[in-house]
Amino acid sequence: MHEPNVSRALPLLFAAALAGCTVGPNFTPPAPILPPVWQGAAAVPTTTDARWWRSFDDPVLDALEARAGSANLDIAAAIERITAARIERGQARAAGAPQVEGQAGYSRERLGTAGIASVTQTVLGVTPTKTPPKGVDFDLYSAGVGASWELDLWGGHRRQAEAAQASVDATEAAARGVRLSVEAEVARSYVQLRGLWDERRIAQQDAAIADRNAAIARALLARGLATPIDLAATEEKQRALRGEIVELDQQAAATQRALAILVGGTPDTAPFDRAALQPRKPLPAVAARLPSDVARTRPDIVEAEARLHAATAQIGVVQADFYPRISLTGLFDIDVLSLSDFGWNARSTSIGPSLSLPIFSGGRLQRQLDLRRSEDRSAALAYRQTVLTAWREVDDALSATRAATERTDLSDRDLAARRETLARVEARYARGDIALPPVLDARQSALAAERAVVRQRVATALAHIQLHRALGG
Repeated sequence: MHEPNVSRALPLLFAAALAGCTVGPNFTPPAPILPPVWQGAAAVPTTTDARWWRSFDDPVLDALEARAGSANLDIAAAIERITAARIERGQARAAGAPQVEGQAGYSRERLGTAGIASVTQTVLGVTPTKTPPKGVDFDLYSAGVGASWELDLWGGHRRQAEAAQASVDATEAAARGVRLSVEAEVARSYVQLRGLWDERRIAQQDAAIADRNAAIARALLARGLATPIDLAATEEKQRALRGEIVELDQQAAATQRALAILVGGTPDTAPFDRAALQPRKPLPAVAARLPSDVARTRPDIVEAEARLHAATAQIGVVQADFYPRISLTGLFDIDVLSLSDFGWNARSTSIGPSLSLPIFSGGRLQRQLDLRRSEDRSAALAYRQTVLTAWREVDDALSATRAATERTDLSDRDLAARRETLARVEARYARGDIALPPVLDARQSALAAERAVVRQRVATALAHIQLHRALGG
């Protein structure tokens, strides 16, 4: 007879739930501590292609990056973490929804007729006699549906869903960071591998010259025109160059295996066809995006901001526990002793609100709130540290790129000068003005300059890669 009163109260409870406030601080994105423009770099808006490696204009590198994007295990694991974060977000949202559970059961039970059970003898089908049975067996069938809904009057569930969404955003940003790291590592390994191959080619040419110098030294020694010390010096240079070739082979093999794993292959497979390599092309200048654009796109900054958002929302989750909770509960149940009695008239129902209010918790709630506030402050400090680290990395990368470009220009000039000297020496040798050893020395000098150019171009390419990574891609 109380059900009409409850039905009249339900609209009021729904209105109270809809009008409920949301406790806890609202999140405001922090202003990143970044300069208006990067030091010594022209400011440009974000218009660059996310596939930044295409600036190398290398089809082989493009293919490697595509393979890594679809087959790299680190990227696959990061994507799986996104899936898990989204599942947790769904759980957080479902926590504030009405919960409905159904149940059905059967049991074979026995009650003794002595003691308290004696008052139910008639219900259990026991006819009162002077010597009643010691117990009675019966079947119990039950079926029912229960429902409950905690009204989110103070926004605790909403804050939990907000924190879960921020965690999803942080996980997605972290996954973009993993992808960027893999992309950069693929480019680095590829550039280093080609550089090692070029150095080996030059070392082989240098070793061939050393072989000729050793042969000349042996001939001169046989004629009494050189000393054993002269021969020992040339042979020492021979051994050093052969050892250097072995070292370059080992480094190239290790780099190739690392690259194969990065693109989803196995260590014993070649990551690309060496015959498909094309001559390197000059690298274009990297456009340094505006610091404000970097703050919005660099994965670690976006992740740190999302972590801060989640920590701020968790304060509201805990603060909601300080306030009363109102839940609506309902139960529809049928319990019968025989299946023949199963029907509408055997139903039992209950519906109504319940109120719970924290009175004493030994300071647990306050400690939880203090902990969440501390975590929020820690997340704010982590965000600030991430931004400052990004600032330093961008400035370092810009400085390294400029220095590498200047050193490459100097190396190119030195190589041109040594090749010009070699041409003059070879011309004199062709005229018969000088012997062969000065020509071989000039060739070795030119090869040393060429090796310096190879190393410097690799360093320049690596600096460009690091700058792209520091800028967020």
